[in-house]
Amino acid sequence: MMTPSNSNMTNPAATVSSAGGQKFIATTNMGNEIFFEPSLVLGGSRKTPNPMEYYIAAIGGCAAIKTQIDLAAIGTTPASVQVHVECRRKEILPQILETIHLNFILKGNLDDAKAATVIKDVMTQHCPVVVMAAASAKVTWEYRIIP
Repeated sequence: MMTPSNSNMTNPAATVSSAGGQKFIATTNMGNEIFFEPSLVLGGSRKTPNPMEYYIAAIGGCAAIKTQIDLAAIGTTPASVQVHVECRRKEILPQILETIHLNFILKGNLDDAKAATVIKDVMTQHCPVVVMAAASAKVTWEYRIIP
């Protein structure tokens, strides 16, 4: 098992081990544990996320976190940030993601132009998970602000 590191995730690492049956556990170098299993069609129980679900959630999570942080950095903190991620996979193996669309819903008294700029920067530069995903899939986004 890995021990927590004082790293700022510059060089992330994880060890994945069997946890019984079709379940697995990943332990990160930061000391976090992530449980997962195969998808239902590959023998999973659907009680624990599969790796693709974590990947899609990580795309939305990174985008939401960076959007909130970057908006706050320019003095316009949203009351909430929600990101809905929709994906389409290729039909042929290895069935990687072909398209990824993120729909941001920002709540608060926010300047539309500033929000647009922040989200564009997050999607193209500031969120490494989205930028990596864009290397193999077409990534698009939209947003709306709810006062």
